[in-house]
Amino acid sequence: MGRKSDKLTCYEVQHSIKEYLQEEMSLQDAAAFVKHVRSCPACREELEEYYAFSSALMQLEALEEGEEKGNFFLNIEKRLERTELAAMRFKNDHRARRILYIVMAIVLAAVMGVSMGV
Repeated sequence: MGRKSDKLTCYEVQHSIKEYLQEEMSLQDAAAFVKHVRSCPACREELEEYYAFSSALMQLEALEEGEEKGNFFLNIEKRLERTELAAMRFKNDHRARRILYIVMAIVLAAVMGVSMGV
């Protein structure tokens, strides 16, 4: 998707379901996708139908760890929750790095000030 906005249309979401399920979208795009699916019953239903259909086609293959065969709605919910948690972790990591950089800049400025005799 590669969008700058978190707002997605139903068309964009419904045409990116396969990309989401195959985990081929960025974390930012996946978070926007999940946000839309959580608030749009039509897109949620489309996601569940696509997932159920694709899971039925792959029933001979091993499913992801922790997923139970035939429990499509639980599996989709787990996937949505994983995306939300990953997005939250990324946001928190980004904040922590920003704070670290600010602290490092303050320490560096203080060291430089001391070494220059200020």
